[in-house]
Amino acid sequence: MSNFDDYVAERTAAARACLTDLGCQPVLFLGSGLAQRYASGPSWAGLLEKAVALNPNLDDEFAYLLQKHGTLPALAQGLVEPYHSYAWSKAGKPNYPAELFTTDALKHDYLKYSIATIVTQHVPLDALAKCNRAHLAEIEKLKKIRPNSVITTNYDTLAEQVFPDYKPVIGQTIIRSSSAMIGEIFKIHGCISNPSSLILTSEDYDRWSEKKKYLSAKLLTFFLEHPILIVGYAAQDENVIAILRDIDEILSSNGGLVSNIFYVVHDPKIGVDSSPPREAVLDLRDGKSMRVNSIHASDLGWVYDAFAAAEGLQNVNPKLLRALVARTYDLVRHDIPKMTMEVDFQTLERAAEAEGELPRLLGITGLSDPETFNATYPFLTTTLGRRLGFPGWHGARQLLNKVALESGVDICASDNQFHISVKSGTNSFIHKYSDAAVELLSRVRDGQAYDPSIRKRVVKKNAKG
Repeated sequence: MSNFDDYVAERTAAARACLTDLGCQPVLFLGSGLAQRYASGPSWAGLLEKAVALNPNLDDEFAYLLQKHGTLPALAQGLVEPYHSYAWSKAGKPNYPAELFTTDALKHDYLKYSIATIVTQHVPLDALAKCNRAHLAEIEKLKKIRPNSVITTNYDTLAEQVFPDYKPVIGQTIIRSSSAMIGEIFKIHGCISNPSSLILTSEDYDRWSEKKKYLSAKLLTFFLEHPILIVGYAAQDENVIAILRDIDEILSSNGGLVSNIFYVVHDPKIGVDSSPPREAVLDLRDGKSMRVNSIHASDLGWVYDAFAAAEGLQNVNPKLLRALVARTYDLVRHDIPKMTMEVDFQTLERAAEAEGELPRLLGITGLSDPETFNATYPFLTTTLGRRLGFPGWHGARQLLNKVALESGVDICASDNQFHISVKSGTNSFIHKYSDAAVELLSRVRDGQAYDPSIRKRVVKKNAKG
C-alpha cells in the first residue's frame, strides 16, 4: 500500500469516527472553488476583473484599480458609480430591467445586476448537465453525503442544483427566518436570484459585519453539534474568518484541534508517494488561529465517500424532514398558544415524557425493546458533553481520550457499562453512553481518582438500527 493509500484510509477513518461520535450528517461549507471545479465559475477577483472589462466607462485596468483601492470589496465599491452612470446612458439602459429605473432603485443595484448576469453566464441553471464524466461522478458522490444543511458564500445556484430538495435561505433573511435548520442552503452572501442581496462592496461588508454576530449565533449549533466539511475555500474570505472567530471564542479551543471541522485542500499534484498534512491552521487574524483537520486530495470522490450517509439515510427526503420540523415549530409557536385548533394535551404530554411515544405519534416505528435500551444508554456524545458542562461534544471526547491515554482502556472499543455502539447502516455506528459514563468522566474532569475497568459486556439483542 502506498503512502497516499495509507493517508486516504486514515482520513476516511477520522471522518467516519466523527460522524459516529456526533450521530448526524455533516454541514457543508461550500466556497467558490466548487463552482470553479464543476462549472466555469470565476473567482471573486476574476468576477470583478470581468466587471471592469465590460464597463465602457472604465478606462483603467483591473490590476491598477486593485492597487488603487487595496481590497476587492473596496474595488467593488469603486465600480458602483461607473455602473450607475453606464446604466443610465443611452447605450447602457437597454441592458437593465425597467424596475431598476424607478425612484426605489439604489445606485449599487446596477453593479449587482451586472455581477449576477456575469455569474449566470459562467454558472447557468443547467451547469451540471455540462459537466464532464469525471466531475459528474464526483457530484453523484457529493449528493450521497445527504448533508444536514449547506452554508455557502457563493452567489451562483450550483448548490441548489446539487441538492434540489434543499430550500435556499438568502442573505439577511437567514437572521430573521424561523428556519428548520435542516435541509436548507444558507446563502450568506446573497444569490443571483435576488441581485440586490449580494454582499459585494465595502459598504455591504460593513453592514454585514454589524449583523454577523446574529448570523454566527444562528449557525453556532451547526459548529457545535455537526461535522463541518469546508470545500472550495482558500480560508481567506473575511466573512468566513469572522464567523470562525466567533465560533472559536465559543469553543475556546486554545490551540487544540477542533476535531469536527475538516478543511479540504484540492491539490492536483498529489501522487502515490505523497503523505499530506493531517491538520491545518486557519489564520483568524489578530494573532488568533484555529487548528482543524485537513484533507488533501486531487480526486474529491473519496473525500465525499468518507462523509457519505448510511444506507437508511440515503432514502430520507430532506424536504419532508424540513416540513415536519417547520410544522412542529409553527404548531408550538403559533397554533397551540392561539388555540386555533383542538389540542389533546394528554397525548402531547405522553409524547414528551415517554421515550418511544413521539416516534409512534409521528408514524415512525421504534426498536422492539427501546425503553430498556434508551433508559440504560440515554446520551449521545453531544448530550454527554453537555451533561458534563461543556457546550458540545468536544469536551466529552477529550475526556474519553484522556481515559484511554492514562489507563490504556478505550471504553468506546466495546459494549460495556459505560458505552454501547448501535449499528445504523452497513458500516456506520452511533455511540451512546450511560449514567455510569457521566459519573466516570465527571471524576476525570474534576481531577479525582477514577476506575475505568470494564465490568460487564453488553449482549445486544434489540439494539440494532
